[in-house]
Amino acid sequence: MKIYKVTAPSNIAFLKYWGKQDEKLQWPSNNSLSMTLNECQTFTTACVQNSLKNFSFKKEGENEQEDSFSLKVIKHLEFLKKKYQFPSFLEVSTHNNFPTASGVASSASGFAALTLVAIAAWTESSSFHELEEKGFSRETLAQLARLGSGSAGRSLFGGYVVWKKGSSPEGQRVACFLPKSHWDLADTIVILSKEEKDLSSREAHKRVPTSPLFSVRLSGLCEREKLFLQALEKKDMKSLGALLELEALEIHFILMTAAEPFSYLKENTLEFLSWLRNLRQETHLEAYFTIDAGANVHVICEFSKREEFLFYFRRDFPKTHFLLDAVGDGPKLFVTEE
Repeated sequence: MKIYKVTAPSNIAFLKYWGKQDEKLQWPSNNSLSMTLNECQTFTTACVQNSLKNFSFKKEGENEQEDSFSLKVIKHLEFLKKKYQFPSFLEVSTHNNFPTASGVASSASGFAALTLVAIAAWTESSSFHELEEKGFSRETLAQLARLGSGSAGRSLFGGYVVWKKGSSPEGQRVACFLPKSHWDLADTIVILSKEEKDLSSREAHKRVPTSPLFSVRLSGLCEREKLFLQALEKKDMKSLGALLELEALEIHFILMTAAEPFSYLKENTLEFLSWLRNLRQETHLEAYFTIDAGANVHVICEFSKREEFLFYFRRDFPKTHFLLDAVGDGPKLFVTEE
């Protein structure tokens, strides 16, 4: 029996995916831009089981149970099976090596891994080349993955990735903008809360269009995207950092001013952001924050500057847990026989 195994990375959005123009078709309100990570990974396995009458899904270390994530997984597998008329059901298991549902984009890595491993198992493909020969290019896989979780499409590529919303849901495109080798950026993920967040990203996407700031945001994003891309192309850390922090704070302020307001930012999150800005002012260390939908903070800097940042961080936050990551190459696919 062939066992298909995938490792798929999380990604950290620089220009954020925030709000949906069409929820059912996973059509975002704006373009987004992300950096694929290297260490924060989802590990997923799948095998075809002809004897099964339904999908078998297990999160490692847990019994099979119908929580919200498991239901989303089964729904996505059913969609793929029906769309391509695959005859068999799959046995799937998965786990993450980083905190789940806490603002570190576990759904992105999770649905990227799930889509890739399921299609590989159904088509008996052992490489991206074989998948492409059978009609499943990386772009096609990204489009399928984003239907499970929007940002999952970006995790199918390495380096710096753009997700263009297009003029219609069918016109969306995901592609690598710059490879990992272009700029070796580091991401130190400061874990200020390991708890599952109180408001899902899916629910937050529904709320943010009700903020009076939402339309203002959209009106300026075309120009901001250009500035992000220029900063990455030129390896301009100061310009990139200013954009990262503006973008992160803006999406949180929009949620705070929605009709049903909510804040992911904890007291210790705000304390850390203030500390980082003060540190930068005192030392001129070019390290900048960004935050997704959660309380945890990503500190972005050039790889050569990370040890300096960690010196100050360990000094002032000796008990705070953190993860070391950096720009990565994207998912990997393996096949073994048992």
